[in-house]
Amino acid sequence: MGKRMAKKVVFTDLDGTLLEIGTYSFEAAKPALQLLKEKGILLVLCTSKTRREVEMWQKRLGVSGPFITENGGGIFLPLSFPRPEGFKPSNGYWTLALGTPYASIRRAILELRQKGFHIRGFGDMEAKEIARITGMTLDEASLAKEREFSEPCLYEGELNTLKEALVERGLTFWKGGRFLHVQGHHNKGQAMAILEDFFKVQMGEIETIALGDGLIDMPMLERANRPVIVRRKGGLSERINPPKRFFLTEKEGPAGWAEAIMSIFKGEL
Repeated sequence: MGKRMAKKVVFTDLDGTLLEIGTYSFEAAKPALQLLKEKGILLVLCTSKTRREVEMWQKRLGVSGPFITENGGGIFLPLSFPRPEGFKPSNGYWTLALGTPYASIRRAILELRQKGFHIRGFGDMEAKEIARITGMTLDEASLAKEREFSEPCLYEGELNTLKEALVERGLTFWKGGRFLHVQGHHNKGQAMAILEDFFKVQMGEIETIALGDGLIDMPMLERANRPVIVRRKGGLSERINPPKRFFLTEKEGPAGWAEAIMSIFKGEL
């Protein structure tokens, strides 16, 4: 089968990519979302958000189907899909956990605090505090607390010292805008690879498009046939010299997301 016959699958980050930072608006992306829907293109949300948050965002975006949570910690497919090898039924999905269980992460954070580390996670905060810091609504902040594979933390101290202490406990972290995200050794690219293999069995040859705005998205972008860096001040667009095969949007956030999707699916890119 020639490449032109390959079915396209889109993997996308949310915050700073499909959603505006701070306001979480996706108004500018609506025409591109509609285009994907009309063409029957599978859109896979691949985010640091929790399962409960992604369920909410799928409804808002009018999207259904598989998704990846907590930076590749969990992969979820609706039970209407064939069961992939290694997946188990849980919470109404075929589920594969790549991440360290949340309870283990919380234990490690409490241990570190007892050793003098100035670190606080979502598990130490009320929803109203998370809402105040992030700009989420109270309901959204409550969903963000329902974590399974990672813990966003506020931390004051030396990063290398923290990293060493986490590695001793089988964990690591990545630095987001406001928070350090403590997790196991997994990433979006690993989770994407598992879904790619599943889609190839179900759909035949596929062509993957991935969109992201931060360093945390690089493992996903590097795997994609057509990687897109969505421009953001202080984001990936200003921190690396992307390889030639990477497309860098002119616009930021959801406007940049729409720019790339429209270009790809109208044959201009």
